[in-house]
Amino acid sequence: MNSQNKLILALDFGGTKHAAAIVHSGDRKWQKGRRALSPPFAGATVDREIMRSLIHQLLQGEKPGAIGVSFGGPVDATTGTVRLSHHVPGWENTPLRELLETEYGAPVSVDNDANVAALGEYRFGAGKGYESMFYITISTGVGGGWILNGRPWRGADGMAGEIGHIVVDPEGPKCLCGKRGCVERFASGPYCPNSAAVLAAATTSR
Repeated sequence: MNSQNKLILALDFGGTKHAAAIVHSGDRKWQKGRRALSPPFAGATVDREIMRSLIHQLLQGEKPGAIGVSFGGPVDATTGTVRLSHHVPGWENTPLRELLETEYGAPVSVDNDANVAALGEYRFGAGKGYESMFYITISTGVGGGWILNGRPWRGADGMAGEIGHIVVDPEGPKCLCGKRGCVERFASGPYCPNSAAVLAAATTSR
């Protein structure tokens, strides 16, 4: 397979679901994809097994030419190491790039999911034609990704877009990160219904 038509495997490790897809370089449409939910209270080992199953279903014995990974949590993109997941235990300091390169024999790039999404929007979506943009994701968690002057900007420690853990209410409810009153604690998918219920109860009691 020549470099213009190599098979690219894309993986997304989320807080509650995982997805995988394949595409040939140069194409604008996924060839096929798979997704699966994580069971409640699953850890990193279970998540990796789920992803391995999705990959097997997609590749069917083919060898990818490259692998791109988006991960729902802080990542050292330089080394491809997952720092941690605020939603799934066991990911602390996992050398994900090294593990995947060893298993699948292809070059691997790993980054935070919001950074990856920001780059996708910059190149192919709403940010196309702009030099700088900021992308916000609201799902299991809340995060963001910067594109400045045409390049991803992660900050000194790769945490530049982690807006979900900005404290907006120091006396607020405890977040999974250990702090109180984070944006994510109020605005993420799992917590929005709780926040709405609390607000409704407060309004009713007046």
